Amino acid sequence: MDLYNFDDEDPIFLAQVQKGVTNFVKILTGKDIPVQYATSGDSMTDGETVYIAANLKEDTIDYIVGLALHEASHVLLTDFGYLNKEKGTVLKRVHNIPEEDHDNVFTLINFVEDKRIDNFVYSTAPGYQPYYEELYRKSFYSEIIDENLKNDVFRSPSWDAYFFRIINIFNRNSDLDALPGLQEVRDLLTYNRINTLESTRDSVKVAVNIYDIIKEHIDEEEEKEDGEDKKMDNQEYKTRDQVDRQKSFINSQYRKKRVHKKVKEQVNKLADKSTQIKNYEINKNSSIPMIITNDWKEYFTSPFDHYNDAVENGFALGKKLLKKLKVRNNIKKDIFENQKKGKLNSKKLFQALYNENLFYRIEKEDFKNVFLHISLDLSGSMRGGKLEKTIQTSIAIAYAACNLQNFDVEISLRGTIDKNKSKTDQTPILAYAFNSKKHSIKKLKDFKKITISGMTPEGICLDEIRKTLPKPTYSQEVYLLNISDGLPNISSMAYNFSTAVNHATKVIREYKKDNINVLSYFVHDVWDKSEKSKDTFGKIYGKNAKYIDINNMSLVADSINKLLLSNTIKVFWYFYICKLEKIINMEHGDIIIYIEDLIEAIEFEELGILEIKSKLQDLVINIEDNTNIDNEGLEGFDFD
Repeated sequence: MDLYNFDDEDPIFLAQVQKGVTNFVKILTGKDIPVQYATSGDSMTDGETVYIAANLKEDTIDYIVGLALHEASHVLLTDFGYLNKEKGTVLKRVHNIPEEDHDNVFTLINFVEDKRIDNFVYSTAPGYQPYYEELYRKSFYSEIIDENLKNDVFRSPSWDAYFFRIINIFNRNSDLDALPGLQEVRDLLTYNRINTLESTRDSVKVAVNIYDIIKEHIDEEEEKEDGEDKKMDNQEYKTRDQVDRQKSFINSQYRKKRVHKKVKEQVNKLADKSTQIKNYEINKNSSIPMIITNDWKEYFTSPFDHYNDAVENGFALGKKLLKKLKVRNNIKKDIFENQKKGKLNSKKLFQALYNENLFYRIEKEDFKNVFLHISLDLSGSMRGGKLEKTIQTSIAIAYAACNLQNFDVEISLRGTIDKNKSKTDQTPILAYAFNSKKHSIKKLKDFKKITISGMTPEGICLDEIRKTLPKPTYSQEVYLLNISDGLPNISSMAYNFSTAVNHATKVIREYKKDNINVLSYFVHDVWDKSEKSKDTFGKIYGKNAKYIDINNMSLVADSINKLLLSNTIKVFWYFYICKLEKIINMEHGDIIIYIEDLIEAIEFEELGILEIKSKLQDLVINIEDNTNIDNEGLEGFDFD
């Protein structure tokens, strides 16, 4: 959050502040207390929610945080049920307070309760003291108050005079001789006395004691004169105005800048726990806010199920893909008997006196784990047939993944939103829509209402995806499948045209450094004759760029099939390489070079998986039969 560029009309900025204040509140209270912007002029906590003002400026942010922490402490510590003024039972029934004095006594109660909870914050969270100091500086301290505490203003016993003197009793200019009983009141409000208050009921008792002290001194005639239109000089008027503001604060009647209900809904959506707002750094000199969320329906759905057929076709295509990949669900185990080491074969114990080969070992041929992330471009140009085919293909792959062992798929959507409806300041949004580890296949049916949104923040979103992908290991390969139709670009001075293209190219290089394989499919229309987009796409993705006709998107599914079969062979290679190393004195790298031709044969579909596996098995058997073979002897071995 950039606190040097305040814009309290910007929903994203408002949401960032709301999330930040919410975190402060949670740290202080240890509870998930909701924080929201006020939608009415005077707002106070209702005992469940903290309301903050929208007048966010550089000189008000600390005050707003302090006020939120103050209200949150009330939510945590104040017994609102006991203080329910509307029931009118506590003061009347328990303390015999006349009804005409209830309002004044409740102000005293709130004053004492404020001191109790403020003491809690100061003693338990000293790091938040600067926010409280700013809160009280803006709410209580003024030159008018300081000056009039020292002069003859408010020295006749009346409610207004007592409130002026008691509310400001901690001011360094306070005069405890200004009114009768002030010293007694001060004695009730020492640090040690406040520190002993453990509940709202204790605060009520202290407030009632204060009432009892000052009530006997109240000049009824003075009260009657104050109740009339008593003429006041300018100094008295300003002082009374300041005291009224202080009383409003004590009674939680804060004047807060409100936001429109529609803006509040938008802010609450952005501030939700499932959504993250962060400033993405384009370079050292510029950054751009972006939204990362799991609540994809808020940004990428329409009321209509235009793509219901695409979803159904996707399931049908997924079943076909599953049949091609069902071999991945089979794990073969080879048992090697008559070994000198391994697990003991109990059936051969009777041979122990004359046979040392009583052991066996089990070797398992398995498939590598695959994590495939599919990133879908949902910019405006993807509408219509292109989006339909893209939905169909992504669902097909996800369906197959959900029915295969060791194959997980994640789907994300990317686009932009126009936060101010200006069409000149687009905010990138990355939404995670599906994860086969978390969601059932039924979740994919929600894709029937997917819709487009904005422009193409390709590099920004792909970089954020990269940061959350699992790390590739020997037992797991990680892939990114990107499906898009255009150039990276958004309506932002920090990220458009060549800047966006160069940044996306850099991000793809980072994928390769992380050993994450990238497949990228350029989806185009038959009527699209432009070569610029295609050339730029090739620049970004290099040899990983594939150009797919939207009328034949099943090519994507076929390439996934080839990818997984090729991936499977890598497991077999490693399995047999390990055997070769044990049998002959040969370097690991030499064996890899030797079977390089097999790799190419797989890639160009010259050999199937069963053929290559058979040839590797034959290779090992031949080597086992000839233990005297040297490194160069392998060169004459003919696979054909």
